[in-house]
Amino acid sequence: MIVREVEKLPRGARVLDGAVGLGQLAQKMQQRGYRVVGIDYAFDAALAAKRNGIASIVGDLTRMPFRDAAFDGVTTGETLEHLDDDAAAAREIARVVKKGGRCVATVPALRSLWSKSDDYYEHRRRYSRRELRALFEERFAIEKAKFWGFPIVLTYDTLFLLPMNKRRSRKSVDEDAALQSIARVGKKRALVSIVRAVFAFDKLFEWLPFGPGLLLVARKI
Repeated sequence: MIVREVEKLPRGARVLDGAVGLGQLAQKMQQRGYRVVGIDYAFDAALAAKRNGIASIVGDLTRMPFRDAAFDGVTTGETLEHLDDDAAAAREIARVVKKGGRCVATVPALRSLWSKSDDYYEHRRRYSRRELRALFEERFAIEKAKFWGFPIVLTYDTLFLLPMNKRRSRKSVDEDAALQSIARVGKKRALVSIVRAVFAFDKLFEWLPFGPGLLLVARKI
């Protein structure tokens, strides 16, 4: 979903991915011809991304060590909800993006959907569409702010991911045979392709003002 929006930038564009995590999203963008730089607050994450071929640094998304207008685009997937000062991060994103550049962000949506998964992931908040737009609209023209993930992702999160997170909070993967089995299954490409196809069913419901996630696409003005 994020990559599809990034692909509206010309090939060779310089894109910042924050927070880069293990670099999976950054790798997909790099494979499509973009020059990707990663930033992450966690040293281990930045190091892992670098080992996966992504130029990455340790840094704070609210105080980034980049010059003004250094990037053609910024991606930030499921990150803003973890920050104490998400408004500062939005200002920094605006600062490092060139005029006409793009910001693509995803966040968890709707306070009414708060669950123990949010506690597990140490989320500070879930967003309404109005709240997410308000973070960026002073410096960006909002091209898209839409809900996603209903009904399949929401069902998956409720019936599978939340129980697994509860289990992971009690035991490590190394000492839990069930978690080890799930990890092995997750490496089967054929099964992953099937699951991805099932998740695509959610596209039929993107017109609804409801879903567990929000996608924002904005252009720097």
